[in-house]
Amino acid sequence: MRPHLLHRRPEGQICVTTHRVVILVAALAAGVVLAACAGTRVADNAPTTTAAPTTTTTEAPLSAGRQISFYVPAVGDCFDQRTVGTPPSTSMITLLLPCRLPHQSEVFAALDYPGPTFPGTSLLEQYAKRRCVLRFAAYVGRPYETSRYDIAYDLPDQKGWDNGIRHVIGCLVASPDTDRLAGTVRGSGR
Repeated sequence: MRPHLLHRRPEGQICVTTHRVVILVAALAAGVVLAACAGTRVADNAPTTTAAPTTTTTEAPLSAGRQISFYVPAVGDCFDQRTVGTPPSTSMITLLLPCRLPHQSEVFAALDYPGPTFPGTSLLEQYAKRRCVLRFAAYVGRPYETSRYDIAYDLPDQKGWDNGIRHVIGCLVASPDTDRLAGTVRGSGR
């Protein structure tokens, strides 16, 4: 997957830039099966109504979430992308976290691309840029253009597409101020 961030420029224009070196691993070995992660979610990602979401630079410990090497974005998930291990044996994992803990991203929409073949990164970027912005207000409770949050998105690359991630695009909320959010942004109106 290839993450990107939509930034608001001072003059109000929106542009797309690479956000972080975050790679969602589609398959680590020949035997990886999509069903291995199906139906597993962190239970504590329900919206909170007692506190507004904040931002933080504090990182939740790995033991606070569930580490997975293959992740398909699901609405309401909160997660970090982390590098684990020691060089030269490192790998990128997704750490699913309860939304109440500090996290880098929260999934506000998961989109399907309408074509059967890999359309290329450029077309997926254009599709995500248009569609994610349209879904933002329904989840956050405020239009993207007036929100304090930024939008990022994860796209399948050719390798991921070939390994079964054929239509999933994750639309993500990200903090413009720090690395992490604390608390869900669902219905926050911010």
